[in-house]
Amino acid sequence: MGEIRDLLISAFVLALAFSIMFAGGLKWSVLSLFPVSLMTVSVGFVFHELAHRYAARSFGCFAEYRMWPPGLLLALLFAPLGVVFAAPGAVMIWPRVDIWARPIWLGKREYGIVSLLGPLANMSLALTFFLLRIPFPSTITSLGARVNAGLAFFNLLPLTPLDGSKVFRWNKVLWGVAMVVAIAMLLFF
Repeated sequence: MGEIRDLLISAFVLALAFSIMFAGGLKWSVLSLFPVSLMTVSVGFVFHELAHRYAARSFGCFAEYRMWPPGLLLALLFAPLGVVFAAPGAVMIWPRVDIWARPIWLGKREYGIVSLLGPLANMSLALTFFLLRIPFPSTITSLGARVNAGLAFFNLLPLTPLDGSKVFRWNKVLWGVAMVVAIAMLLFF
């Protein structure tokens, strides 16, 4: 129940922050942009986090999303300046244990895979929105493609604590391929 609450609050706050940024500050147009942000930014955020959770659980770990209230506040404070500092929270991963209750930690490869799946979820959504833009040109499909390509690129930056740092440590070639695809999507979409 706590995870669902944290995901919903984080999605709502991110949608509000991006709406403020898209509107160029606190203006009435924030209200009309909010539903668009919910369908583009929040969907991308939720799928990104659930991809991490699914991957960690597939390795036998317990994983759950937890919001980070200071990060949500920063997103709202920076949005009127034209930048969304998006650090709403993260998927917390607890290791599986052996029969003596000793933790079995994930290795570099497993953490790399868990980390890569979040940006891959955003790339998939970016492509989906882009393809939907062909028969259904709209603000939602256009923004959905760009925002999700941007989320993939940002999260692949090889800076701690972003996903890209863990992917880069694990496999520089895969990181490079993912980054090139994210940049191409960002430029093309």
